[in-house]
Amino acid sequence: MKYVILTLLILSSFMPYAQAAQLDAKIPTGEETINPSFQFLRVIYIEYPNGGEIAKLLQGKTQTISFSADSKTTDMDNLINQINQNLRSIPSDAFITDAKINYQAILSGNKNSAVIEYKIELIPTITNHVIQSQSEKSTIDANWRGIKLDQPILIDTEYGSFDINNPKSALDVLLPDVMTKIKDKNIKILELPILDASGILNLPLHKWQSLFDNTAIIPGAVEYKFSGKYVITHYTMGECSVEVGACNDRKWSQDFEIDKKYSIKIVESQDDASIAIEGYADSSTFGGVEVFETSLKNTVSDVPETGFPGGVMYGMAGMAVIGGIVMFVVSNRKLKQDKNQGQTGIDPAHLRSYETSDSARGYKTNRGESYLVPSKSKMPI
Repeated sequence: MKYVILTLLILSSFMPYAQAAQLDAKIPTGEETINPSFQFLRVIYIEYPNGGEIAKLLQGKTQTISFSADSKTTDMDNLINQINQNLRSIPSDAFITDAKINYQAILSGNKNSAVIEYKIELIPTITNHVIQSQSEKSTIDANWRGIKLDQPILIDTEYGSFDINNPKSALDVLLPDVMTKIKDKNIKILELPILDASGILNLPLHKWQSLFDNTAIIPGAVEYKFSGKYVITHYTMGECSVEVGACNDRKWSQDFEIDKKYSIKIVESQDDASIAIEGYADSSTFGGVEVFETSLKNTVSDVPETGFPGGVMYGMAGMAVIGGIVMFVVSNRKLKQDKNQGQTGIDPAHLRSYETSDSARGYKTNRGESYLVPSKSKMPI
């Protein structure tokens, strides 16, 4: 059994593994636009353990397609319009004015399977994300983090008109012979939309991990190349915990047969995200929209999500420390007093012993018991 487990561990180390969607965003104060980075990752396996025609076409084959697109690219307006439609349906007050795309698909043909790795980076220019701002406080829309596109997104590329939201478009370029052989097999999982960050929105902000980073404002931090005017609040998700639950992979599979039996599998792990906000920030809701309530000064409530005041917890911890010190001092004094009194306990002169091995039917042992005899009566108690 241990050899089977070891084999599985070795094999898994060679298998690509990726989050479905990754978000990295920074929200500086006073800026009218932000440019978060969404990365959509997917891995598709075409398995041919029994060899066959598909195996001959894919074994040892490696190929990569990649391209970038921006506002100068034909049909990018379609992408921007679809994102804005999705934001309105979430709902979110934010909208997109521009976007960039970096697309890559890599084919690696191995002995028993071929692996196609997708990596699509979407960098939208988002505005109107600040719902309200006054003095040093702001309310910032956070629902834009859950962009999800279901429709085809056709972009003019060097490979022709290319649907960046459909993995099949890359397969048509990377392995046209294979796609011709399986075109009538109705393999729907190859066309599952890939531009989907809805999992990042589905986890409420109050379940994200958050912390304050004041490194930039500490005196002397400039010496270590840290500088800034304000504290940074970091919100992250993607960690497995008791509250959030176990990290479960999303899996799809479909078998088909030509000359041999083949299998296509897709595996995606849990989404993850990181949002850095300038200033102190708390999550809240505003008109049914999840928001960040930010302040450049420390006016964030000192009450954890459980509703138990942080000051009370610190006070209880301090009292526990003081109580421990008092117990240590009292115990130490008592120990010193007992040390000066010599031996304590029952005087052996007041004990009488008797044998207890009679119940062993004549078999004598060295076992025995003692009982206390008062000095006055000389009789056992």
